[in-house]
Amino acid sequence: MGIVQPENTSQNDVPVGEQPIRRDLNDPEATFEDLPFTPLLTEKQSKRANQTFKGMLLSVGFTIAVIIPLLLLNPANKEESFQHPVDLQAVASEVSGVADFKVFAPQVSGDEYANFARWKSNQIQDVSYWEFGLVMDETNFVYVRQSADANPTWIALVTDNAIPSDERVINGHNWEVRKKDQTVYMISNFKDSTLIISSDTGEEELMTVVQAAEAQGL
Repeated sequence: MGIVQPENTSQNDVPVGEQPIRRDLNDPEATFEDLPFTPLLTEKQSKRANQTFKGMLLSVGFTIAVIIPLLLLNPANKEESFQHPVDLQAVASEVSGVADFKVFAPQVSGDEYANFARWKSNQIQDVSYWEFGLVMDETNFVYVRQSADANPTWIALVTDNAIPSDERVINGHNWEVRKKDQTVYMISNFKDSTLIISSDTGEEELMTVVQAAEAQGL
């Protein structure tokens, strides 16, 4: 039986105790054994890497140093910053010059305020009307519309076709009550105008505005 000679390869030629020479990774015959255990960097490459890392730290530190003063100078918006009160009495005074009726504008106090007030000329069904919104107790809202040209179609449209559900007499004056989902509408005809007061947040605030309308003597 003949003696089998070891295959003559470059790996078998490496003397014992010495590190094998790794093939270039682009060599088609390269194997996992040819991968370096750690990346080998020259002194210049190592210095550039350290400089890049230090530059990144300086950049982050500079960004933080700029942002912190801006945050301190611009604190988070408080709830009051989202309020946009308008001078209801002043706007009502201007509207009185074009309206053919006594304009309803209740006095507001405390946490109550009007967040809009305007005259709508020839809008729905060519009806011009005065409208404003009252924010009460920060969360409750009452919507008021008043017109001298109200008709059944206009009333149906602005009340979202709410169905009449009740009638109430307040200070000897009749009010029709309509409801649609969570919204309650109270409608009454005064001497020169029709008033529609509505709310979807509670009848207590609604009745407060109704009482104010009665007290103003429209």
